Amino acid sequence: MHINRESIIDAAISLLDTYGLGDVTMRRVASSLGVAPGALYWHIANKQALIAALAEYIISPVSGESLEELSLSLRDALLAHRDGAEVVIAGLSLPQAPAWDYLLSVFCSAAARGAYEADSTHRAAALSAIHLVLGATLMEQSQRQLAETTGEAPGSNYRDDLHRGIRIIHAGLTHGTGD
Repeated sequence: MHINRESIIDAAISLLDTYGLGDVTMRRVASSLGVAPGALYWHIANKQALIAALAEYIISPVSGESLEELSLSLRDALLAHRDGAEVVIAGLSLPQAPAWDYLLSVFCSAAARGAYEADSTHRAAALSAIHLVLGATLMEQSQRQLAETTGEAPGSNYRDDLHRGIRIIHAGLTHGTGD
């Protein structure tokens, strides 16, 4: 079988959605593709690089013009995959993560929309929004998975809570609070 970076990422996403992050290993990805594990290393250097690639894949559909639109879009992208928030947080924490640069850029642009030039306050608002979405969605995803195993209903309206938090960040920008 001929493999490439895209087929490796597709196989890893399939394993992620089926079994969760704990079962996404280079060996398991290789096995699902019918190749030896060493064949993957021509395309993906190691498991950390695979996680970074998965993070890029998961956030690729994120779009929006405002902090609110981007935040809700990021939340939806994270929730679209089992352990999506955990994968993206792990991928973003790697040094020089392209996914981090992309998210920070689009969120900074949204925070600075209408301003002559982005400044440290816009960057702080963008960082706050990204961190809020990642943390809140990780909690939501974890609680949903727990509820699935216990049969209990998740306890909160996470989307509304997140939306309210992002509106507070935006209000801080429009009312001139910051440094």
